[in-house]
Parts: sequence; structure tokens; C-alpha cells
Amino acid sequence: MSFDKPLLIALIGMIAAIPFEIYTRILLSLGIGKYSTYQLSSLIVTIDRPNAILGMVITSLVASVIAVLFYYSLKITGFDFIKIKSIIAGLFGWIFCELFYTWLIEGQKFIAKRPVSDYYLEMTGACIFGLTIGLLFQIFESTSKKAKIK
Repeated sequence: MSFDKPLLIALIGMIAAIPFEIYTRILLSLGIGKYSTYQLSSLIVTIDRPNAILGMVITSLVASVIAVLFYYSLKITGFDFIKIKSIIAGLFGWIFCELFYTWLIEGQKFIAKRPVSDYYLEMTGACIFGLTIGLLFQIFESTSKKAKIK
């Protein structure tokens, strides 16, 4: 049986976004922050109406791209210190997304500026996303060597 490695890596990215969303939802329920990850991502399309379902689709696509890019960068740099590298990759993904959100959403007059706590919420969530990707990649790499997935 042949496996499509990039598709499996994209699936890992989608799965890694789930703990990120859970973390942001928990902190939102505690009164920290304004938007969850899915809500913030949905603002790219809706501009002023956060929607978790739409955000889930957008976040999954972004997380998949980050995971695939990170996986192929690991092919060049190696799989040692994967958890540290994955947290850094998650933070770089967060920086890119925050720049895009700020440019697209907060540059408009449709939505009020987010509180600073929201940035810290998303930044720590990106670390959780990165750590989850690192752990899943570690499992995937050891499993793919045993199964000889190419």
C-alpha cells in the first residue's frame, strides 16, 4: 500500500491545531483574550463576524501548510531537537498570521483593535501548536521508518 506523505503531514497539522483551539477557548472562558484561534481565523473572510466553523476550515488549511513546510525543512536540517524546532516553527507561523491579521482586519474600521492579552494568548497557543506538531512528527517519523513509508 502506498502512502501520500505530504497528505499525512497536512493531517498532522490539522490535528495539531485542535489543542491550540482548546487552549484558547479555556483562556477565553477565564476572561483572557477576545477571540479563539478559530474565531480569529474566520475574521479573514467575514471581517467582523467571528464564526468558529469557518475558522476551523481556515485554521486547518493554514496549519497544514505550516506543517508541510516545517516537515520539508526538517528534511534539510534533520530531526534532532524536533520539539524545539517545532515550537520555533509554530511561533514563526504565528508571527506571519498575526502580521496578516493586523494588516487585513485591524487596519480596517470594521473591528475594534484586540487587547494585548489576545496576542499573548495566541503566542502561547502557537507554542502548544508547535509542541504538538513536534510530538506528532516524532511519532510519525518512527512509524514511517518501521512501515517504510516513502
